[in-house]
Amino acid sequence: MQIYGPFRVSTSQSVSPNNNRIQTPSSVDKPPKASTAPVDQLDLSSSASDVNRLQTSAGVAGGGDIRVDRVAEIRRQIANGTYETPEKLDAALDRILDRFA
Repeated sequence: MQIYGPFRVSTSQSVSPNNNRIQTPSSVDKPPKASTAPVDQLDLSSSASDVNRLQTSAGVAGGGDIRVDRVAEIRRQIANGTYETPEKLDAALDRILDRFA
């Protein structure tokens, strides 16, 4: 279809194999061509693997096991909006100042 301005539309269109939009069974059965695009790859040294293993074996923040009951209690407090108190915020600010001062 060709449009020649707002009032004239031509629907004459040549019929040729190049304009064929219907897939024939022979073109559907062919497997897709393999992509020759470069593939991203990440290679880690054995040192990086050792660091990851040491961090995992040290536990959470060096403390070992996770206290599931304590985590559940803190999640409940956060959901209720009662976790952040002025005392906890003051303690956190004091720790930050001690670390960076």
